[in-house]
Amino acid sequence: MKATNCATAILMASTFMLPVSSVMAQKGKSSASATALTAGGLAMQTKYAALQASLKAEIEAALPKPDDARVVAWRDAAGNEEVAGREAIAKAAEVRKLKSAAEKLRQLQESSKQAPKTFAEAKDEMTQILASGGSNPELQKLLESEDAFHAHIKQQQEQLADQIKKAALEVKDAEAKLPEAVKAAEAARQANEKAMAATWSAMDALGMSEILGSDKLDGKLAKYMVITTATPRGLAEFAEKSPEHEALIQDLFINDALMIQMLVADGPTDGKFGQAMRIYTDIRKASAKAKDGVFQKLALAVSLAHATPLQKQAKTGGDSKEGDQAAVAGDGSANTIDPVQRYLSYEKWYLAGELDAGFKDLSAWNMAMAVNANDPDEVLAWGRDMLRNLRPDCLPGDGNTSVYVNVVDKEIAYTSSMVKDDLPDYAFMQNILANGGICGRRAFFGRFILQAHGIPTAARKEPGHATLAHWHPLGWATRLGGESKPGEDWRPGGRGFYAAMNDARTKAYGADVNFHASSQARNDETAFMKVKRAQWIAEVTGEDRKPGWITWSGKTKGPATKKKGETEKPIFWGDLALHEQRRIIARLKSAGSKSSDIPNLAANAPAATGNITVDPNGTITIPSAATSNPTQSTTANTKSGIKDLIVFVKNPAGETHLHLSRYAKETDSFQYSIAAPKAGTYQLVADIVTPKPHQNMFVTTNGGKAVEMTLPYTVGLWGKTTPIQIELKAGGNVLKFNGPGRATFGKFMLTPVK
Repeated sequence: MKATNCATAILMASTFMLPVSSVMAQKGKSSASATALTAGGLAMQTKYAALQASLKAEIEAALPKPDDARVVAWRDAAGNEEVAGREAIAKAAEVRKLKSAAEKLRQLQESSKQAPKTFAEAKDEMTQILASGGSNPELQKLLESEDAFHAHIKQQQEQLADQIKKAALEVKDAEAKLPEAVKAAEAARQANEKAMAATWSAMDALGMSEILGSDKLDGKLAKYMVITTATPRGLAEFAEKSPEHEALIQDLFINDALMIQMLVADGPTDGKFGQAMRIYTDIRKASAKAKDGVFQKLALAVSLAHATPLQKQAKTGGDSKEGDQAAVAGDGSANTIDPVQRYLSYEKWYLAGELDAGFKDLSAWNMAMAVNANDPDEVLAWGRDMLRNLRPDCLPGDGNTSVYVNVVDKEIAYTSSMVKDDLPDYAFMQNILANGGICGRRAFFGRFILQAHGIPTAARKEPGHATLAHWHPLGWATRLGGESKPGEDWRPGGRGFYAAMNDARTKAYGADVNFHASSQARNDETAFMKVKRAQWIAEVTGEDRKPGWITWSGKTKGPATKKKGETEKPIFWGDLALHEQRRIIARLKSAGSKSSDIPNLAANAPAATGNITVDPNGTITIPSAATSNPTQSTTANTKSGIKDLIVFVKNPAGETHLHLSRYAKETDSFQYSIAAPKAGTYQLVADIVTPKPHQNMFVTTNGGKAVEMTLPYTVGLWGKTTPIQIELKAGGNVLKFNGPGRATFGKFMLTPVK
């Protein structure tokens, strides 16, 4: 078979899914400690090893023998398909490039509509950068001379005009070339489909379809995989601790359905089946609901994800580009997440309707990546409350789970300068919300907010950068890096490198495209069992475990190349699993069972609303959204995209509030036109949500002297400001608020001072 190249690997990417385990648990090496076994433990180890050998012999005796000539024909067909695959990908990429020309022109034209930044605005921006501990030497140098600044702005405008002219020519050229490119891409696609069909026809001719489509060996295969993954010694170390532990292993061995369910879900972390069985049993004792349906899947997911105890998140922590792991609180049961309580919390949250609506449809495999947060349960609950209060616009109303992650760009400052301000009395995620961080902390927060709502997520590491992947009804997507939308194939990033999956549940997949292929094929649970059986048989027959055609090795552009003199060890069943998985994915794509269109609710964005009232005692109540200016959300167009300034947000109860964004400057203000029943001194108090300590704002009435209003640190929950006093005249008044200050406001109360 020809060596698989990078482009074809994208098309063919799939993975050899095995129970999640550490390197020490791979290929018969125990992940258990090196402590000596008791005499009883040694006897158990011998018993489990003998059972493993017996199962291996029985399974191998039942396997059909492949015909060598047909194997060669299959591999030749796959090699021919690689050529067609490369051509199809190249032609499709050319079409995408031509189509993108119009969007590039549109973006440039939108930029040209923005008013140039004034010298005063630039100075204000520099002041804020310095106040937050950041720096911008280029801008600082420009601000040394107003003439130099204006010359720079003029040069930028001229360059933009040139770019628009060039982009317009590119659009004209693209329009001329596009019809022929589309035709060529379609021909290449059809040729590739024909080549794929030939590969699968040759694969079916191998005569393995019957055994892969039958469940006759499932019980034996599952038991063999449990022993092999956990290792006889690992099982013995668990079983020797007590008769109850030994009984748990026996209970698992006689429950074929449970073993299969565990293995299809990638097994327990670090291959600790005994520990997972103990947690699963304890959960079912603690809750009668854990026996079937969504709660049985939840119980299983928790037991698998917590088989190795999860350390609680430390309250403060540094920053990381790759985000391998957040700071954890150390060893000891007091510092670990209680798995039974974790189950009970998610059960309660689900019944209360606090989790995402898609939670009920998750498989146990997906669910295990929703319940494995290191954050304590009370912090996860805080995360949901915080989002409802501070940024309800980051709660999806249409199933688009990517919306949750929007809170990272909206609220988490991309800087390390404030990490030093983390407070030891607050949770790690509360400190990230307050003080920001670079990609590591931002990715931590993105995964946290997803898991708080019951959405599966996994760490994804690009070279030198931390990102995340998350579940979506249309398919797993990536965020905070080289992004792939739901339903799209995952490709290398802009630098041509693949990303790696980077946490305990996903590292075994290596490259992210391998993980994604598994997630896609799992949408057909019945067909996916063929993939699993082929993988289990590969383990029985001693084949090397193959995570897919893309091998992660730090900075991988494509399949690993063989070293000089190295020969490739034949892998039959493992390759069969990978090809079967590709066939499932292709069939699902062809069926088009899910639309790739994600609803866009931007047209329904909230605006100013609400009525200002005066009660019989003369107290004036101002809903925060009842502004006279602005009456629509305001934004700024920056190099990194359009950013919120003053935003109207609607919470799940249907109430519209005003949010002052972290991007707002002192020049960004909001005001209210109010009618006071009489002149005098009024006490002003606001209902408010703040994510950061040590903030203040300024209030002016009728253009008078500004009064400072100190904002409390409410940690993302509702609180009240300390009362201040302002003067109003009888009749019409204009009340104006200036930032900067990150906050969401509920209502303002103006009470006459007697």
